[in-house]
Amino acid sequence: MWPLASGEGLLTESSQIALHPRALVAALVLAAVLAAPRQAAAQDCPTAESAVHGFVVERNESQKSEVFRAEQGLVRVVTRYNGETLLESTQYQGLFMLELLDRGRRTKFEPSTDLKTLFPLKPETQLHAKFISERDGNFGRLYVELDVRKPEDFFIGPCKYTVLRIDRRESRSAVPPQFVWTELYSPDLAFVLGREYKHPGKETHVVKYDRIHPLKN
Repeated sequence: MWPLASGEGLLTESSQIALHPRALVAALVLAAVLAAPRQAAAQDCPTAESAVHGFVVERNESQKSEVFRAEQGLVRVVTRYNGETLLESTQYQGLFMLELLDRGRRTKFEPSTDLKTLFPLKPETQLHAKFISERDGNFGRLYVELDVRKPEDFFIGPCKYTVLRIDRRESRSAVPPQFVWTELYSPDLAFVLGREYKHPGKETHVVKYDRIHPLKN
């Protein structure tokens, strides 16, 4: 994660002359080995700047999602299982679902709340959003409450991100919103990197991605 400056960590010419040839070779090899992983890690971890060009998150050996940033805060996600496209979605800032194509069945969520006013997210705040849903000509409603907690560090492999812990509650009827899960949300990537599921009488179950890297064009 710490790319070396040009020439840093290498021996000077005068130092090389004083070393035994075998020692010189060993020193140069060691310097190259130490520098390479740091440079590779820095290049392979998507950042707020590089995320606009797309990135990929993977879980296990079968699930892969390609994430694309679009204009006006839209994030498009294509999820494949064993190479087969099963889910395609359009989300606002990677946090609110606007459209979901699930194995050919499309569900739309039309916000009746101005979602732009909710961003950027602020820790220790509560957000409210209302949507009209439509699927196969059937309409419904969705009410979402989000409790935004303090930021914390979160790792996917060697990649470190600052995430906000967000408790999500939802209601699709007149019943008050019920807890669904806790999202580990990266504002830099505009994407949920993991979720925590709490089951009564059981331990908290965490689901997260195993790998993340830039989209290879």
